[in-house]
Amino acid sequence: MDRRLTIGSIAAVLVILCVSAASATEALQAVLPLSVPFACLNCHLTGTPTAANASLNDFGRAFLDNGSVWNRYLASLDSDGDGCTNGAELGDVDGNGQPDGSVTQESSNPGAAGDCSASTIDASTWGELKAMFTGR
Repeated sequence: MDRRLTIGSIAAVLVILCVSAASATEALQAVLPLSVPFACLNCHLTGTPTAANASLNDFGRAFLDNGSVWNRYLASLDSDGDGCTNGAELGDVDGNGQPDGSVTQESSNPGAAGDCSASTIDASTWGELKAMFTGR
């Protein structure tokens, strides 16, 4: 009886840890302006992070180092070194938290080097154009 209780307790703890990791990832995705189609791969090395396997990529570490906050500073970085800023890849060049124009999904992954299909228009120009239409 004691052994079944112990095994059951261990299983319950493992389930809670896995659910907690998934919930944290979902909550943090909501901080980003867009997280589709890359979702967990924006920050993690695996598309299904767990408490036991939640290693971060370069963008994930930069996001964590920035206090898990999306802002102008994080948008201006090129965390993965592929030539596109994080903001261009996530569809929010000026980092105000709102997707640019009619952008509905990420153009490329900010945590995957060599995955730069974002526009190369500079952030200040895009920010000025965006402000003309949104009043920000």
